[in-house]
Amino acid sequence: MGMVNKKTGLLIVIALLLLLILGLTACNRVPRRRQSPFVNFEDNKYYRGIRGVEMAFVQGMPPSRLYYYSDTPDNVFDVTIEVANVGSSWARGGVFLSGYDPTMIEFEGINPARSSGKACIIDIGNIGFGEFGGTLRCEDFFIGAGKGGTFEIGIRDLFGSNGPYAGRFDLERLFGGISLDVFYKKTAGDNKRLTIGFNHPDVGQWDVDYANHGRLLIAMLQGIDFSRSFGQEYLLAGDTYEYPGGELAYITFRGNIVNWPAGLDSAYTTFLATNCYLYATYAAPIVCIDPAPFSQDKKVCYPKPYTGTNGQGAPVAITYIEQENTPRQAIFTIHVQNVGGGQVYDPGKLEMCSPYFPGRVTNDDLNIVYIGDIRVSGDLQRLDCTPNDFVRLNPKTGEGIITCTYNIPFSGLRSAYQTPLVVELWYGYSKTKEKTVYIKRAI
Repeated sequence: MGMVNKKTGLLIVIALLLLLILGLTACNRVPRRRQSPFVNFEDNKYYRGIRGVEMAFVQGMPPSRLYYYSDTPDNVFDVTIEVANVGSSWARGGVFLSGYDPTMIEFEGINPARSSGKACIIDIGNIGFGEFGGTLRCEDFFIGAGKGGTFEIGIRDLFGSNGPYAGRFDLERLFGGISLDVFYKKTAGDNKRLTIGFNHPDVGQWDVDYANHGRLLIAMLQGIDFSRSFGQEYLLAGDTYEYPGGELAYITFRGNIVNWPAGLDSAYTTFLATNCYLYATYAAPIVCIDPAPFSQDKKVCYPKPYTGTNGQGAPVAITYIEQENTPRQAIFTIHVQNVGGGQVYDPGKLEMCSPYFPGRVTNDDLNIVYIGDIRVSGDLQRLDCTPNDFVRLNPKTGEGIITCTYNIPFSGLRSAYQTPLVVELWYGYSKTKEKTVYIKRAI
């Protein structure tokens, strides 16, 4: 019995010591930083995941219950949306609010009775940093992208006495300190043309890697105007080493209950928030280039497949890359899939994403992913691909395949070597959230 009491006493002492240690640890614990529900500061793993720009209704905006007062025109409330870029690309987009009865509720800046006008349509071709081009045509201007990092924008009747129409070109922030060389010239058939070139004090006139991660995509598609179809725009940096956690913004729509049907005591109203944005998927897996694949020499590497199990920090993922080497070429078969749960748009037709877009969205406008960049790192040679400009994803599975060929420049080399394969995909993306509120007549 004495032995049992001694063991029991020893266990009690040990338990008290453990409680004391835990108590001291709790007292010295640093409180966690308050953060957005989308951003994980505790686990910064860049260029991973399958999310892009996440969106949510801010709690209490709108409240779950609203009241209509018939004796005053001021039945004002706010709908606030948080957009957080938790992916790895720069994002430019717009948020649209719909789903409510416009005869009962009005929002500042949204007038469905008024036509939103003709949206801009952008055709992109010959994509690649060695050579690329494209055309945007609207009612009042066009934009063309040419070789050497130069963009030419022909703007009709928009150059007034106050200077050029350049307010929407936020390129300096996009390119991290790169200045803009802007000048005008007259050309046949156009009154004036604005030419923009990039210039960076450290990297010179053009740096390929600076244009990755959605920067060039957004610069080329500046003609897209989300406000044209009653959206509110944003430009957000992604979750990268430069911007840990990514950027977020709050977008507020000011609403007013202007009319209430006679005899109706209460009703439920659902607000739909549609988020449409330009985004890029960037991957640079290490591949093995072997100019002499059949030699028996000792090699530092052998071609093997790449599996993107963790994603690349974007809703469209490069899921698998197969590689085959010949004495002259390296052949890559790239598998792409929409894994973000949203809708993929042709980036040049992203204005169609608005619920107020005046036209009909067809299958030709959806599931289009452009090959923004495809090259072996250190070599500006763009790979020859099939398809060459864009891949159309299967609408049922969200999958697509691109086959690209790299012409090995070192014909006399027998040793294999490792190098990154740079792949950047461009697309528009859209997701929708909804919130239902209860509206009751108060007076």
